[in-house]
Amino acid sequence: MSSETLLRQEIRQSLGFVRSLIDHYSGLYAGENLTRDVLLICDEMTDTDEPDVRLKEARRVVEERCRQLAQATDRFAQRDPAVIAISRAQAVAAIDLFQDAAFEYRKTRTIFPSSGRLLRRKSL
Repeated sequence: MSSETLLRQEIRQSLGFVRSLIDHYSGLYAGENLTRDVLLICDEMTDTDEPDVRLKEARRVVEERCRQLAQATDRFAQRDPAVIAISRAQAVAAIDLFQDAAFEYRKTRTIFPSSGRLLRRKSL
């Protein structure tokens, strides 16, 4: 497998847990904080002091969508299943955007080994 494929799989698997958090978030328990939990995982994935503009924007959208889902599922507010479903789908879509941005960011900062030397080697 190529290094890019492995990197893409690593990011997708890491964000699979975030998608699960979003899918199972109910908003009914006092200790739940979806936005904090999701952003913590997103920040651990990028682990950088200087994220690029696209990654910052994707993170901002994830934060906004998670807050909207938390508001839609608030246990003290009127809960509309249609609004909750839309908010949940928007949060997952924001994670998809973040996944693409994280892949591009990490791809530009990862040094992939060159296979050129192997191809130029004389055959035995």
